[in-house]
Amino acid sequence: MTDLIPTVPGGEHDACGGVIPRRGGPGHLAKGTETQAAGESLPTISVVDDGGETPLFLKDLGDVGHFQLVSSFFNAAQALDRLPQDHPQAVVMDVRLPDISGIDCATKLKAIVPEIPILMLTGYPDGQVFFRSLMAGARGFLVKPVSADDFLNAIDDILSGRFALAKQVEPFLTQLVKHAGQVTREGRLTAREEEILACVFQGMQDKEIASALGIGTATVHTHMHRLFEKLGVHSRREIVAKYLEFH
Repeated sequence: MTDLIPTVPGGEHDACGGVIPRRGGPGHLAKGTETQAAGESLPTISVVDDGGETPLFLKDLGDVGHFQLVSSFFNAAQALDRLPQDHPQAVVMDVRLPDISGIDCATKLKAIVPEIPILMLTGYPDGQVFFRSLMAGARGFLVKPVSADDFLNAIDDILSGRFALAKQVEPFLTQLVKHAGQVTREGRLTAREEEILACVFQGMQDKEIASALGIGTATVHTHMHRLFEKLGVHSRREIVAKYLEFH
């Protein structure tokens, strides 16, 4: 079985290091190479990639029973035209496509099938690419090369409604929190506001933030309202957009 999704030669710059901290749990996809128990349906995955190693990597994982690869597309036009008819449970999208960017493709795809989780892949962890992927509605962001175990963990995360973010992008989150604190209308952010802002940048909803920080949902609402006032925005998307304007 293919062990890694490599970076594409002659394409994006190579990036080394780990990808996503492994999460264990009952029925976790990345536990070994065993297939799912009889009677359980395999998750269905589609991939949008311009013909590099990623489709072969996914085919190998699908062939040993981790999921069912239902379709592969080489460009955004094909994906936008045919992918919604395949009804995959998740989409793996390369950032670089031959017609438009994977980020633009993700934005258009989410307008057609807003409920579908998208896992973005890139060979270079650029801050602008990462945050634009979040704004496009991506639930995951991995940096190549990616091991089979890390990839399966990420698929498990996005299928379970969680976010899967490569550890290479953690500095971007820290930088974003710091930058947001510098452009507030009413002085610096409090420590709690910074914690909540970091959760927002990871795509967490209010209930998830409350659970992660051990506070009540009403308290999160209060802090979010205050954050919006300080940053001069009206939505979570505007927070990220504000950062990109000043980056």
